[in-house]
Amino acid sequence: MRVAVLILLSAMALVAADAHFDGARVHYESYGSGPKAVVFIHGWTCDLTFWRGQAPIYEKYRSLLIDLPGHGESDKPPVSYTMDYFARAVDAVLRDAGVEHAVLLGHSMGVPVAMAFLHLFPGKAKAMVFVDGYLRWDAPKNSDAIATLDTPNYKTWMSGVVDSMFSSNTSPALRQEIKSKMLATPRQVVFSAWEGMRSAASLARDATFSIPALAILRGGRVNTAYKKRLRSVFPDLRGYETWQGSGHFLMMESPARFNQSLAAFLDSIGFSAP
Repeated sequence: MRVAVLILLSAMALVAADAHFDGARVHYESYGSGPKAVVFIHGWTCDLTFWRGQAPIYEKYRSLLIDLPGHGESDKPPVSYTMDYFARAVDAVLRDAGVEHAVLLGHSMGVPVAMAFLHLFPGKAKAMVFVDGYLRWDAPKNSDAIATLDTPNYKTWMSGVVDSMFSSNTSPALRQEIKSKMLATPRQVVFSAWEGMRSAASLARDATFSIPALAILRGGRVNTAYKKRLRSVFPDLRGYETWQGSGHFLMMESPARFNQSLAAFLDSIGFSAP
């Protein structure tokens, strides 16, 4: 492990470090010590700073915050950014940090990344948390998004997509922070990761995982049929919350509420503080 900086955050030591995967550097932050951890996986064109509102969680529980390859402070190699590629990078971080078992916490694209991890590394994940991220059983309908992303004007389309993720609970300052970070992602990563998400539709098909799960979703997007299908993949679905009026970045908009739900779930599965 190459340690970049070591500081003290309340009673918890933060180690900012780099794992190495397929010749690339994967940046992450490690809180606490021990062989099990809560693993925070951000969404499309985001980075680990999108979890800053969850400091009360990673001050209390062993945690890893990861910049997926192509994002944040991680290297951005010219590769295909598939969900399997991201999942293998997550595993490289776990091995570098000495973590054997994980509670996977995926926001948005972080959900198919976590699902790919479950398929590739059976037994390593002990629980799963969906943060406004969804499973697909079938390939999405054709759209012009891929072609749009592969043009010089892709940021115009991308800006509109990001705007659609906000709600009245998203403050102007938070909107600016989110948008500036997402639009700063290299075009190659934007394009390839979007395509990778579209290609990951079969991750839930004919799959069943016997680990505890929690879903926290913005209200008005899913129905009881989706909940039933989610439970078919995760029979031990401990919680299913839909937050009316929330935007896509609900963990940033309402961090105290989010942290309360997450801490209750971690306690319910016996995930003790280090």
